[in-house]
Amino acid sequence: MKKIVYLLEFILIKVLFILFQIIGYRLSSNLGFLIGKTIGPIFRSKKNIIQNLEKANIKQTYNLSKIASNVLGNYGRIFAEYVYLKKFRNDDLKKYISIDGLEHLENLKKNNKKAVFISGHFNNFELMAMEIEKAGIELAAIYRPLNNIFLNKTMEKKKIKNFYPN
Repeated sequence: MKKIVYLLEFILIKVLFILFQIIGYRLSSNLGFLIGKTIGPIFRSKKNIIQNLEKANIKQTYNLSKIASNVLGNYGRIFAEYVYLKKFRNDDLKKYISIDGLEHLENLKKNNKKAVFISGHFNNFELMAMEIEKAGIELAAIYRPLNNIFLNKTMEKKKIKNFYPN
């Protein structure tokens, strides 16, 4: 039964990827955010996000439900931007990227130093590794594969194609 659900998810995502390619980056990113906020709770528990925020002792002046909705929206935005990784790689969408601390990358490169970069799901986390690699830093990434076996293969191919274009 799980494989059937994964297959249906895979088909839906492929259709959405085609739509995202047609409507352009800005609309795709915004639509992805909306999709994440609305149907994201089906795939990821908003309740768990709120519980994790409570464990972090975030001041209660924040609306944790709104933060959780925005987290899900962010996941949707990341999802929608996957079809544009190549454009990010080629700097066609450079105006949408802001990098703080480039001097640290230059210092690592200049002094041939090693470093460990740790990231989370902050905006499009895929772009961090891409930008580090584009800065000339040798890089290896570790990630947890997606649960959906059909989708995981597609996403791995997309990452390889866009991170290692040669």
